[in-house]
Amino acid sequence: MKKSTHIQTYVQPLERRKFLFRYTLMVCSIFHIFGSVSWAQTNFEDWKRAQVNVGQAQKNAFLTWRTEQDRQFAEHLRQEWQDFQVFQGKVRDANPKPRQLPIAQPPDRPDLPAPTVVPLAQSPKPSIVPDSVPLPVVVPPMEPPAIKPSETYVTLEFGGHKLNIPIDPKWKNLRAKSFSADGIADYWERVSNTSVQPTLNAVEQLRTQWNLDDWAHVNLWQTVVRATASSRTEQDLLLWFLLVKRGLDVRLGYSGQQVYLFASVKQPVYAVPFVQLEGRTYYAILNSADSLKTFHTYPSNGPVSLKPLSLVAASTGFTQPKIIEKTVSFSFRDQPVQISYQYDSQLVQFLSTYPQFDFELYFVTQPDQFSRSSLLKALGERTRGMSQVDVVNFLLTFVQTAFAYKNDEEQFGREKYFFVEEVLHYPYSDCEDRSVLFAWLVRELLKINTVGLHFPGHVTTAVLLSDPPQPNWATVDWQNKKYVIADPTYINASLGMAMPSYAGKKPIRVIP
Repeated sequence: MKKSTHIQTYVQPLERRKFLFRYTLMVCSIFHIFGSVSWAQTNFEDWKRAQVNVGQAQKNAFLTWRTEQDRQFAEHLRQEWQDFQVFQGKVRDANPKPRQLPIAQPPDRPDLPAPTVVPLAQSPKPSIVPDSVPLPVVVPPMEPPAIKPSETYVTLEFGGHKLNIPIDPKWKNLRAKSFSADGIADYWERVSNTSVQPTLNAVEQLRTQWNLDDWAHVNLWQTVVRATASSRTEQDLLLWFLLVKRGLDVRLGYSGQQVYLFASVKQPVYAVPFVQLEGRTYYAILNSADSLKTFHTYPSNGPVSLKPLSLVAASTGFTQPKIIEKTVSFSFRDQPVQISYQYDSQLVQFLSTYPQFDFELYFVTQPDQFSRSSLLKALGERTRGMSQVDVVNFLLTFVQTAFAYKNDEEQFGREKYFFVEEVLHYPYSDCEDRSVLFAWLVRELLKINTVGLHFPGHVTTAVLLSDPPQPNWATVDWQNKKYVIADPTYINASLGMAMPSYAGKKPIRVIP
């Protein structure tokens, strides 16, 4: 018993020592944890302050760099300006287009009469139930958050969208003191000292959000300055400044008491005056310069690195749509056909602002989803089950005879190339317009390659069929492949028939 008591007496102090040790360890751990948290919190706050300081330092460095760039450019503008010759607009094709089109008698159907042409302006009312050609489901592009208009914002409309764009109110009263190198340099210095970045950020956000091509981007800037400055001279000066700040190669100059803007463009532009500077071609696409003979401007961009505009495909998916529905009529193999479709008239209005570019731009640009959905659905239903050759012939007849012909000189008094929506909108179209529409339809419905063929005074198309062409068909060799001519302007002509004026001739160029 004594031995047992002795053990119990010994164990109890041991347990107490263990408990005290564990308790002490726990308390120390708690203090260590809280101390570590406090230390981490302090260090995190220090890190945040350091990051803010780094960001501010970077911002200050950028502002210093930008200020120095503006100063250097202003000094460059004070150098001796020179006169450059202004050339008249390039002509894509000086050969006249026909006023009346030949009508073919298809060899497989010599008894087939010439079809009746129904101009869009005289098209009959739709005989279909409106719901049979439903409007596509469209989510319009998101507009920027609404901002209460004030003296630091301008309200404008672009592509049907109502926009509020921040501006510096000083821009409304800024003007060049004189049309001279010093006067323009002084203007640059004064406008550089205003608040520019909010406007640059707002327009860049829209450009990215709507995926605007370079012309649409510049067109948006034109809309901004027109809402800001009152006179054309003030608008041109401000537009030049903002586009250069955006990194686009736009050259400002003057002749007499009028300023002019010329923009460098990678692709050829037709029917507008141009000048050549430093190996680049600058076109008068931002304001009218038809009577200009010489252009007095700075001979180089100096320290500023600027890029030319590049037009590969037009933007077609950003407008706030206004839907128009039309119905056209034609006959195919003695059977009457009506095709109804929709298009966005807001987009047509925007597309009409494009200068005359080369044919590739029009062949490559994809129509908006309204035209795609309605027209491809209607034509797809009518051609379901047909052979490849029959589908091509159906589309030829549709484009040849559902739209009335008139050359651009008669309709507009000038040459004008159409995008697909414009063919669907205007009452008349000519050869290159019909070729653009036909080539797109063939590519979409048959998934086969097409090319444009440019002859003197005429544009037509050729298609790459899955099967070898018939021996009597007119063809053209392109990239080691044989394309069959399909002319959407040669009335009543079927696949493989070339217009008599161009039969057996080589095209000036092939438009891939």
